[in-house]
Amino acid sequence: MASLRLPATLSAWPTGGQARWRWACWCLLFGLLYGAAARLGLATSSIAPNVTLVWAPTGLSLFVFLRWGPGLWPGIVLGDLIANAGTGASLLAVAGISLGNLAQTFACWCGLRRTAFAQALERVRDVVSLILLGTACAGLSAVIGPTALWLDGRVPTDAWAAVALQWWMGDAAGVVVLTPFLLIWCRSASATWTRAQVAEAGALLVLLGLLCELVFGGALLHGLTPAPGYYPASLALFPLAVWAALRFGQRGATLLTLLVTLAAVWGTVRGAGPFVDGGLTSSLVRWWVFANVITVTSLLLAASQSERDRARAQAIRDRDFGSAILDAEGALVVVLDGQGRIERVNRSFERATGFSSATLVGQRFEEALIPAEHHAKVSGHAELLRLRLADSEKLESPLRRHRGPPITVSWTATALRDEHGSMTHAIVSGIDVSARVEAADALRQARRHLEQRVAERTQALAEANAALQVQMAERQRLEHELIAVSEREQQRFGQALHDGLGQHLTATAIQAELLARDLEAAGARDAQASAERVEAMLSSAVAQTRLLARGLYPVEMEEGGLMMALQQLAENTERQLRRTCTLDCPRPVDAPDHIAAVHLYRVAQEAVNNAVKHAPGAAIGIALGQQAGALTLRVSNPLSATTAGQSEGRGIGLRIMRHRAQLIGATFHAGASDGAWQVEVTWRSLHER
Repeated sequence: MASLRLPATLSAWPTGGQARWRWACWCLLFGLLYGAAARLGLATSSIAPNVTLVWAPTGLSLFVFLRWGPGLWPGIVLGDLIANAGTGASLLAVAGISLGNLAQTFACWCGLRRTAFAQALERVRDVVSLILLGTACAGLSAVIGPTALWLDGRVPTDAWAAVALQWWMGDAAGVVVLTPFLLIWCRSASATWTRAQVAEAGALLVLLGLLCELVFGGALLHGLTPAPGYYPASLALFPLAVWAALRFGQRGATLLTLLVTLAAVWGTVRGAGPFVDGGLTSSLVRWWVFANVITVTSLLLAASQSERDRARAQAIRDRDFGSAILDAEGALVVVLDGQGRIERVNRSFERATGFSSATLVGQRFEEALIPAEHHAKVSGHAELLRLRLADSEKLESPLRRHRGPPITVSWTATALRDEHGSMTHAIVSGIDVSARVEAADALRQARRHLEQRVAERTQALAEANAALQVQMAERQRLEHELIAVSEREQQRFGQALHDGLGQHLTATAIQAELLARDLEAAGARDAQASAERVEAMLSSAVAQTRLLARGLYPVEMEEGGLMMALQQLAENTERQLRRTCTLDCPRPVDAPDHIAAVHLYRVAQEAVNNAVKHAPGAAIGIALGQQAGALTLRVSNPLSATTAGQSEGRGIGLRIMRHRAQLIGATFHAGASDGAWQVEVTWRSLHER
């Protein structure tokens, strides 16, 4: 069998077999409860068989609509059929009554939904909405129902107004009394009662029973019961309503009003109690006014108390939250009034300063906590807040402590203002930045010390650099002098070879030639041949001596300058070493610095020697040019595996060439370029640099 558990909401026409079956079962159950409540109410009918003092089904149907929605509306029709069975009303009259009840319930349900009604009834607005809409919408049923009975002939014309009034009051009483009770007591209890509360509730119920018996009964306390129609006697129940509302909330209020209402209906129908005055309508009006007043009073008191309890709880939470913020670890918080006097400090402040809140309350902030030399600064910032020139100010100042030296605090002061903009309070929060300030001071001192050390080291380095520059200049001067001496020695050796040994060998060769001629004249053929071989060997020695002299000192440098010396170098290389060597110098080049010219020649000479050694059989090219005051010398030969290894710069020849270029302030480059090995030197004279 499928479960009959009622869902949160029900649609009017559910889909699916099981859903429809459950819906039908719940409609049937609702109709039976509605009909039973109606039959019980009709038992107290006083004017017409279809009219009752309290129409409980109205309160029940509105509760069902509010709790589960209007999906169970057929239960109202079924309940009206059950309620009016046997009363003599026709089906059309019953249909009219059902239409009135449906219209009343739907109208009240829709109205409450539009007001954002909360079923807990913990707000005054919810209680007022339920009472006003329930009372107003009861008028729909009070018009439609009696009219249907009048058309059916069940209500005489002269009784229609009285029936409509009683109908309206009965439906309104059902909503006002029963619906709140069902809404509250069908909710799960939010708290467990203590034994004291249970005892108090028992005492309240006992006292309520005694007063209801005294006011409405008379069966047990016949001698003490007031005379019927004595309306002020009902006022004795109001203190109990107040008691129930204030001490037990909505549960106590709704239960008490329901019990009082039942007691009042029971007494009024029996003709006893303060609401009986001989006329049924006037008795009903008295009873209805009493029931509504005591219900409204009790429910409103309970709702007001609930709102006060929630407001008190929220205030406690806000206070605790504010205290938690104020007591946040590490934050020093001071609350000031509009005049700058201390109202409160947090625990962190007390721990940091050693002052208790009690000793500081009422004192001015700057006078109690700030050293005298900083009063003006703190007062100036406070004045900016008071004059509304700023809503928040930040500053740093020392903070006095009860024991120990002051600490440095970074403050943030925020003004709290009223609706007129006047400052009512100021929240001053601070963070202890003493460690940061001390660290900053230490950092500044370390920076000054570092700057001093850097300055000292810089001065020492400058002095060392100056001394090094002097040493380098002296070394360069010595190198120049050494090279000059070397060049002069080479020149002397060359001239000695050329002028001494060369001339002597030349003279010897001439003597050998003359000897050969004399031997020829004498007919000594063998001796003549030997003399001619000696003369040839001497001529070869003379040529080699001259070549050696030119290598040690190029005489062409003195005669035609650098260009002529390079031309002679190319020719000697091609003639003596059988290697193609050419000079490319499209126009005359002037090298006014003789020392620079000698160094350039030596670089070219070394580069040619390297090419002869590392690139056998390769053509050698010497290029000399001058452009924009820069003289460029380039020696190149086709690239081979042997010459490619020179790019590593480990050869002594490359180091000598680079050193000679540095001596004259020239740039030196050696390496592979465009498939050839190139040595390039670019030199600028001093007046061009």
